[in-house]
Amino acid sequence: MSFNNILGNNKIKDFLNKSAESGKISHSYLFVGIDGIGKELFAIEFARKLLCLNGEENEDCPSCVKLKTNNHPDFEIIENDSGSIKIDQIRNVQETIAQKPIVSSKKIYIIKDSDTMTIEAQNCLLKTLEEPPEYAVIILLTSNESKLLTTVKSRCMKINFEILSYDEIKTFIYKEFNENIDDNFINLCEGSIGKAIELQKNKEIYINVNNLLDKIEKEDLVNFINDADVLYKQKEMIKEILEYMNIYLYNSNKENCIKYVEDTKKRLLSNSNYDMTIDYLLIRMWEEVNEKYSRSSI
Repeated sequence: MSFNNILGNNKIKDFLNKSAESGKISHSYLFVGIDGIGKELFAIEFARKLLCLNGEENEDCPSCVKLKTNNHPDFEIIENDSGSIKIDQIRNVQETIAQKPIVSSKKIYIIKDSDTMTIEAQNCLLKTLEEPPEYAVIILLTSNESKLLTTVKSRCMKINFEILSYDEIKTFIYKEFNENIDDNFINLCEGSIGKAIELQKNKEIYINVNNLLDKIEKEDLVNFINDADVLYKQKEMIKEILEYMNIYLYNSNKENCIKYVEDTKKRLLSNSNYDMTIDYLLIRMWEEVNEKYSRSSI
């Protein structure tokens, strides 16, 4: 892995490369950007550069080899446990960070989803951020910085990651999957490679949604509902499917139906009966598109 193999955010690549080469390193960074944009890949590659003993990744560098095999004693990734990062995890960081590096001249800690740290964990981390060991570098990754304490954020160098462009995502999908991606899919990705990969994995589901919505003007209401298995059977993915439906409706000049999709989201959040909520959505959309049929005639 190198920065050249990571898509997008070239200015950040240049900045981190120059920082690593010049030795002008902050003790703490805050990487901010939407999920799936590559923040973790950037953090790991930056860590590799700081830990490397030879300056460039190669098979002769013990540090690079250990990092590649997830066996580096001076590198650790902290992840949330059951939805949050707890104070005991940060206390463990405090204990290990006090021990000098074994292989490299630095010790690197990456805290994923740092916004899930409890308040107690953040206050505990703050003590380390205020007085870090000279050799320590802590990188916080977040998609929601508003959940981090101002005191924590103020101790970090903030780096904002930009969403990836339409062309970048399209090129990536073609390179990885050897096929083009539908424009609706690209819009649904919201500039995130992670979302693009997830969408591609569930491509058949979205194709079925597309096919269903294509029929809204071609079938009577009963058949339209009978063909909607993809909505009734994908309860776990309904949030993503509804977002996709909004994009389809907008791009196909059926914006008037979007209000029913948004209403469906609210109904589901309020724990309304799932099947009845989908029934209501399908009926209202069909009626909106097929204005020649009045509600009273159904």
